[in-house]
Order: sequence, then structure tokens, then C-alpha cells
Amino acid sequence: MKKVLLLVAFVCFSITINAQEEVDAYTSDTQKLVRIVSESAFTPVLDQFSSMVAEDKKEALVADIKATFPELYAAIAVIYMEEFSHVEIKEILAFYETPIGIKLAAKTGSLSQKGMVAGQSWGMKLQGILQKYQ
Repeated sequence: MKKVLLLVAFVCFSITINAQEEVDAYTSDTQKLVRIVSESAFTPVLDQFSSMVAEDKKEALVADIKATFPELYAAIAVIYMEEFSHVEIKEILAFYETPIGIKLAAKTGSLSQKGMVAGQSWGMKLQGILQKYQ
């Protein structure tokens, strides 16, 4: 009986260790993906904030802002993990390691900015349409 209990305890412990390693890999992979997707998107934010301070303080400001990124990436990773399985995260990461994936990641910030401008222009058109119906 002792041997059976010991075997059951060992199996449960092994499953717990493997599950924890999988969660850690899942979290790590997801945070890596968030970093890849987000880094260039935050470049305009860094540029905007650094333009608000004196030239001699820009480097320190950018360093302080970048120091907050891991916390933000961890929070965003939780959101990604609610939507994507670990297998899916690995597949997305594989895409971002291809030449077109690398290009997309590098262009994300620029695309976001241009998309916001297009969205603002479209929003103004919608206001005109809405006024017709009031």
C-alpha cells in the first residue's frame, strides 16, 4: 500500500512539475510575442514623450519608460493567453521569425499611426453623415 501511495504521489508531483514548466514556457513565449508585436508600436509613443522634455533628459526618460515595458508586456500577455493556446502562440511566433513577419513587426508602429490618421478622417466623414439624420 505504501508503494502505491508513493507512486501516486510521485506521479502527481511529476504532473504538477510538467504543468508548471508548460505554463512558464507558455507565459515566456507569449511575452516574447507581445514584445515582438509591441516594440515598434511603442516607438511613436517614446518619440512623442521624449519631444516633451529637454534634450539632455531624453535618454533618461526613454530608459525610464522602457523599464516599464516588461510589466506592460506581462499584462498584455495575459490577454493574449485568454485568446490563444500555447500551440497557437508558437505558430504566431514562427510567423514573426520569417522575413515578412519581421517586416510586419518593424512596420507596426508606422501602420498604427497611419491607421489612426485614416480613422480620424473617416470619423469626421461619419459626423457629416450623422448630421444629415439629426
